[in-house]
Amino acid sequence: MAEIQGVWVEPSLRGFGLGREGLALVCETIQAAMAPTVSLYVNSFNREAIESYEAVGFRRIGTFSTVML
Repeated sequence: MAEIQGVWVEPSLRGFGLGREGLALVCETIQAAMAPTVSLYVNSFNREAIESYEAVGFRRIGTFSTVML
């Protein structure tokens, strides 16, 4: 399994599908060369990112939470 971290698009370039296209290509490359499963995590309030990830084919399989004291 591989985990993707730090997906980010320059704010002035958002809304053009670049993140989705790039993420899809990265996932295809990882699956072909390294690992059959690709994962990532996203904050629940980041609706735009969640929609992009779902468009690429990601689906939620769990929830992770932290408590900072």
